[in-house]
Amino acid sequence: MIARILMFGLAVVFAAACVGDTSQPESVEWRNLTIPLPDSWYLFEEEDTRLSISNQDIGVGDDGEPREQPDGDVVAMFFTFEPATVPEDWREFVEAQDAELETDRQLELQGEVPATQLVFSYVTDGTPTREMVVVIPSRGVVLLAQPVPGPGEEDAPQVFLEYLDVFMELVESIEFGAPVLD
Repeated sequence: MIARILMFGLAVVFAAACVGDTSQPESVEWRNLTIPLPDSWYLFEEEDTRLSISNQDIGVGDDGEPREQPDGDVVAMFFTFEPATVPEDWREFVEAQDAELETDRQLELQGEVPATQLVFSYVTDGTPTREMVVVIPSRGVVLLAQPVPGPGEEDAPQVFLEYLDVFMELVESIEFGAPVLD
């Protein structure tokens, strides 16, 4: 299931439906969460069970074709509704990938919502990467923050570190409403 989420995250970057309105909101309401968008970031996918944002205009263009990889660093954050996922699932994923677990810590978001942050690095399809997962079990939400390297790019782990403060600022500024009952 975890590998499916990671693969989904990468695939959605290149195949997701683009939001038709080119103006971008300052924040997004999703599953009773208010998620602020960092300056100049894009909302490129919004569904009942997933939300995707990035620092570059990626996804699918108005013509239905995937956009070309933009110049510069590309990072994205994927929010998914995964009600059965717990932090241990992700620890097992890290171990199965022979990844290096760099951070495993408890967070308390908005002063009352427990979460677990994992940062790990590994090689996928020959490309080194570093990613962060934040699991919020009480909301059934998993947040994946990762670089989106172009073909042959090897600097994804460093790009991740350059954006880690932006990722964490966003995570820590999420406002939580009442849990959505499905």
